[in-house]
Amino acid sequence: MNYLIGDIHGEFSKLLQLIKIIEKDFEPENDELIFLGDYIDRGPDSYKVVEYLCKLSVKYKTVFIMGNHEQMLYDTIYKNESKAIYYQNGGQTTYDSYMANTGSFVIPEHHKKILFSGIHYVERNDFIAVHAGINPNYENPVMCDEFDLMWIRKEFFNDKKKWKKTVIFGHTPTFFITKERNTPYIDENKNIIGIDTGAVYYGYLTAIRMPDRKIYQVG
Repeated sequence: MNYLIGDIHGEFSKLLQLIKIIEKDFEPENDELIFLGDYIDRGPDSYKVVEYLCKLSVKYKTVFIMGNHEQMLYDTIYKNESKAIYYQNGGQTTYDSYMANTGSFVIPEHHKKILFSGIHYVERNDFIAVHAGINPNYENPVMCDEFDLMWIRKEFFNDKKKWKKTVIFGHTPTFFITKERNTPYIDENKNIIGIDTGAVYYGYLTAIRMPDRKIYQVG
């Protein structure tokens, strides 16, 4: 089984609770955890989230997709992008979290393996997992620009295309699509599932198990 987890955004307490629930069903020898990105920013405990993900990566089979917030942090560190813009887009809380836990805003090397994995999508037999979505002009995400995989929104989920494999994505809180809080966005006609249920906006942190589509949530 594959367990896919939506945007965490520094919500360490919710992540801890969600993993405890998943572990009741999780079979380490067979199963895999796939995280859809946006581990940091906006929420209060980005450092603790990444540190915990590092420990999970040793304990279980894990995959960490890069979200747009990880990319913004990367660009700030390595491409001299504006720190002010990053901080205004949620990075201030990440700065505060690392300062509180380590005394500096130097990202530890073991954290970089999670944050800057360079993985932008995961494809399995019955689904494709991606942070934001896939440009509907392409069937295969390998053909897509990395920017789209991390940033696309309406151009993806508003398109009428039906995907051959189920596309599971985060990035856009589902209440912006469905107007319903804490509910995954499932569109059978398009074969897409959104699982960012706004954990950092006082919503639930959501996971979905594939292929049976069992939903796990904590609020």
